[in-house]
Amino acid sequence: MAQPARNVSEVFSEDHAERVGALSVRVFGRPPRRVAFPGGTSRSAFIVDMGDGLWVFADRGEVVDAQQEGIVLRTLGQSGLVPKMKAVADEWVVQEYIEGTRLPVVLDQTEDMGKREQLVSDALESLLHVQELAHQKSMQHRMPKVGVADKWLWNRTGAAKRISRKAGIRPPELDRQKLVDLMDVKRDEFVKWDARPGNAMVTENGTVWFDWEDCGRSKALDDLGFVLCDEWTALDAESETRLKNRFLPLYNKSMSYERAEHYLHLFGVTHCLLRLRMAQKLRERDGAWWDRDYCLEGDKVGVTETETKRLVDRARRWADGVAEWKPILPWLDDVAAKYH
Repeated sequence: MAQPARNVSEVFSEDHAERVGALSVRVFGRPPRRVAFPGGTSRSAFIVDMGDGLWVFADRGEVVDAQQEGIVLRTLGQSGLVPKMKAVADEWVVQEYIEGTRLPVVLDQTEDMGKREQLVSDALESLLHVQELAHQKSMQHRMPKVGVADKWLWNRTGAAKRISRKAGIRPPELDRQKLVDLMDVKRDEFVKWDARPGNAMVTENGTVWFDWEDCGRSKALDDLGFVLCDEWTALDAESETRLKNRFLPLYNKSMSYERAEHYLHLFGVTHCLLRLRMAQKLRERDGAWWDRDYCLEGDKVGVTETETKRLVDRARRWADGVAEWKPILPWLDDVAAKYH
């Protein structure tokens, strides 16, 4: 049974408003007319009405993350593919407000699968263009490597084991070290990294990507995996395969086609399992699925039966024919039996 709908708050929070108000005076020389919290007051980005325009004030938590996002927005803001930057102040980034609708919401409102496929294609084209512009400006050399922290890959490959423990089912017998070795590639390409569809805004002029604090230097193919393997990428198998086949050669910068396809499937299944683990953890914590509209409107993890089933089905498709993932095929049946 789903939980009652939670509110995606547009109500003003006095505590947050005071912080944003002080920053408004610092950046604009005047207090804001009003502050809104469309993702809920727990989120770190707020819409601020300065009287003569709307801006997004994003609290990135760390000065280095704000500065990193500032580099991207300052360098690429005129492209129209990312928001323009107004200022970076300590851990805050003040940026252009983009009028539009998040990609997952548009996908959910679009019944025709061909149109959904085109929406995701447009988002991938936009992201690819961002990558290309970044490389033209040698931005990859100004970014930290991501995915290289000690035990990072090893921990990612343990998602199936953690899901099994919580679900009370037998874990798949994966060769985790082999998975780590195969995904331990040279990371020298600019990536958004957190390229979730929820970070893509569909506008009248195309798709704009925001939230760049996690960008870095890795494999461009990772961004393709982020988009295609997210629980909110609501595509059928045929559309998904067409997009994967079309964009894999474009996002692949340095591998043979066969190696790139293998890497993408290793990364993609891993990502599906990580998203599934996040949803499982929150469902078990609350004892029920979340309200789907709440998740969609608030850009939350898909803690819903529909989205977790999509992840299970997608992981099964992407694992099929990949020797390293063969053990998870019967295991995914056990997961589906447990939750669906």
